[in-house]
Amino acid sequence: MKRSFSSRVRWQTLALATLGGIFLIQPALAGHKPWPGSPLTDEAQIVLERASRYMKSNPGKATPMILDALSTATDIPKCMAIAAYTEPYGHPMLEARRACISKALSYCQTREDFLQLAIKARQYECFEVTRQSVNNLVGSSNTVDELLDLARKAQEVALNDISHLAMEKAYQKADSVEEALKFAREAKILGMEDLSRKAVKELIDDEKETHELCLLLRSIEPLEFKDLNRLLLKKAIDEGRTVTDFREVYDGARRQAQNDIMKLAEFRGRKMQILQKYKASQAEYQQKVDAYRQQQQGAQQQQQQQSQGLPTGF
Repeated sequence: MKRSFSSRVRWQTLALATLGGIFLIQPALAGHKPWPGSPLTDEAQIVLERASRYMKSNPGKATPMILDALSTATDIPKCMAIAAYTEPYGHPMLEARRACISKALSYCQTREDFLQLAIKARQYECFEVTRQSVNNLVGSSNTVDELLDLARKAQEVALNDISHLAMEKAYQKADSVEEALKFAREAKILGMEDLSRKAVKELIDDEKETHELCLLLRSIEPLEFKDLNRLLLKKAIDEGRTVTDFREVYDGARRQAQNDIMKLAEFRGRKMQILQKYKASQAEYQQKVDAYRQQQQGAQQQQQQQSQGLPTGF
């Protein structure tokens, strides 16, 4: 079937345009000096150099060129390199940078990828990509150790809000005293004193035995929360039931220089000792009374048997 005249003209125009593009690219490649250390191909570099002529004066013309270079990007470094190239041209190229960040998100696989992307996304005001990066970072970490590691790494790159979110989730995942103590220590190191204090306070509230409270005191003493240490000691003395309990509270109060609690523990411990001695003497006296009564009852029974002329046994 023969083509129409207009169809032949379109095909010829397209062929000429393609050949023209090839003829234009080849001289550019021949005269192009590759960028040292750049992950971009020479073709992408040439396109960006051409776009740079319009980035300030005519952003509308430069943006399609940048997007054309972005279409050749196949990994995160290439996307980030294109975005970085537009930074010196300021706000007019903001949308192009956002496009680079959005495409980079599709290539993220590791925690480090998402952390670095979150930094750049925030810098470029690409809030949706920031949100998705944060959700992935926190959502993909499911153990206390993973979340603590994420919190440390996020704080290292100044993503303090992500670090705080990771720590909050880590505390929710902590299901033992050991994990809660580990969390409290890490939160203190990271400067999140509010979370560290919250963990310690709940540990104190959950414990009901004086001995366990005094063991807990030794674990939280390095955190230097003096008010919480005092709170623990006051609860421990109220829960005390034995001389040993009060002796442990006394030792803990002495380490913490809580003289009033130390004196109260000493008083209650001595009072408990006196009560115990009194109870012991009462028990001993009662045993003697019971023995005497049994002896008297036995003597009476013998007398009755003798008066009735019955055998009294051997």
